[in-house]
Amino acid sequence: MPENKIKYLSKDEVERFFEAIKNPRDQAVFALIYYYGLRVSEATLITLDDIDWCKEKIYIRRVKNGISGEKPLSPRIKEILTDYLAIRQPTGKALFTGRQGNLSCARIAQLFKEYAKEAGFPSCYSVHSLRHSIATHLLASGEGIEFVKDHLGHVNIQSTMIYAQLTDKKREEVFKRMEESEEVARF
Repeated sequence: MPENKIKYLSKDEVERFFEAIKNPRDQAVFALIYYYGLRVSEATLITLDDIDWCKEKIYIRRVKNGISGEKPLSPRIKEILTDYLAIRQPTGKALFTGRQGNLSCARIAQLFKEYAKEAGFPSCYSVHSLRHSIATHLLASGEGIEFVKDHLGHVNIQSTMIYAQLTDKKREEVFKRMEESEEVARF
């Protein structure tokens, strides 16, 4: 069987990654990338106006013909964003900025590598691994493929199906329930 090329972090690895981040801006960037399954370029497109604090929503612009839309702001994401906004450099409308303007995709990728190294990860991981991780974690937790499709902004379910192959743990749980179910015929 060929090795799957999708690199994703385990739940423990994601937690270890976030423990390595001390900067509130970087914590916010990577929290949004993981939690909303963002591509790096999608994170750079978020503006201050995309956050509706009253409705507790955030507007996500998807790229690669993805489906854009509003997503709920969880209490933890609100807390992380509030901590970041308290120290944010006022250098534009983009949510993620630095001393020299908007945070670039290249800088976010560089930051990921620095924190991943600090967390002790092999170099095969990239910032896109966080997107793969949330998709895999959602499926492993029992969320359906349709929810994951919507969560990632995929137009075509085939784009999401690559993650279904990764959840062997979930598959084993279903087989166990199937074996124990009184609804399945015995022969």
